[in-house]
Amino acid sequence: MTRTSQVVVIGGCQSGLAGGYHLRRLGVDFVIRDAQTTPGGAWQHTFD
Repeated sequence: MTRTSQVVVIGGCQSGLAGGYHLRRLGVDFVIRDAQTTPGGAWQHTFD
């Protein structure tokens, strides 16, 4: 099955997740794509 979305957010970092939050509030169909398997993007690997 193929899913289509109105918006694709590239990167699940803090700004990507914040963008997804606001898109959801607006009722926009979106997907967040990131190379990492968990939310938060690469910044999880830079801070203790």
